[in-house]
Amino acid sequence: MISPQTFAPEKDEIRSALSALRDSQDFQNQVNGIRKGCFCRDPQNPDYQKRLHYTKILRRYVYNPALLNAILMDQDLKQLFFRTFGYAGQMKFTIYPNAWLRDLPLLEFGENVYLADGIVLGTNQVSADQKCVHVDTIKIGTESTINQQVSIGYGTHIGVQCLLGFGTVVGMKTKIGNKTVCEAKANIGHRVKIGRDVRIGQMCFLGNFSIIEDGVRLAPVTVIPPFSLVTKDGRINSIKGKGKLEAAGAAFI
Repeated sequence: MISPQTFAPEKDEIRSALSALRDSQDFQNQVNGIRKGCFCRDPQNPDYQKRLHYTKILRRYVYNPALLNAILMDQDLKQLFFRTFGYAGQMKFTIYPNAWLRDLPLLEFGENVYLADGIVLGTNQVSADQKCVHVDTIKIGTESTINQQVSIGYGTHIGVQCLLGFGTVVGMKTKIGNKTVCEAKANIGHRVKIGRDVRIGQMCFLGNFSIIEDGVRLAPVTVIPPFSLVTKDGRINSIKGKGKLEAAGAAFI
C-alpha cells in the first residue's frame, strides 16, 4: 500500500507555490479584477490584462489533472487553491480534476454539491465578433448533483437538490428551481426559467426564453419552442401572445 507520505514533497511544493500567489499583492490585484461584465478583448485594456494574467496562472493547475487531483485530495490544499484564486464560498463540495474551471471568484457552490468529471462551468463567453468577452456568475445550490460532461453557461443559477444528468447542456442566464431533475442529454437554452420540482426527460430540448412552471413533467425527447410557457396542466402557450404553440414531439408524463 502506498503511504500518503509518499506525496508529501510534491504537496509541500504545491503549498509553497499557492501560498506565494496568495501573498502576492500583484496577483491578488489580478484576482480582484475577475468580475462580471462585458470586457474589450484588447491586451492593452487594464481589465483585460488582469484576466489574461489570472487565466495564464490558473491554467497551470486546471490544465494538469494530476496536479489538480493532488490538490483536491487534500482538504487544506483544496481550500488554499480555491481561496488563492478568489473563490469566496463555502468549501464543503466535491469536484473532480477534469472540470473546466475559470473565474473562481464568480463561482458559488452550496454545501454537498457534487461536480463530476468533464463538466464545463462557462463563466465567460467570447462574443461572435471576438471583440469582447461576457462574464457572469454561476451558482449551484446545496446538495445539487452535476453529472459527467455537463456544460453550464454564464449567469446561470441552479437551485437546491437539483440533478443535471450526463451530457446535459444549460445555456446562459438560465434559472433552475429547487428539486428539479434534468435527465441525460437534455438541452436547455438561454434565459430559460424552470420552476421547482420539474422533471425534464432525456434528450428534451427547451428553446430560448421558455418558461416551465412548477411541477411540470416532460417525457423524453420533448421539444419546447422558444418563447413558450409550459404549464403543469399540459398547455404550451406562446409568451409573445400568439396563442397555443404546437411543440414537435411534445409529451407530458
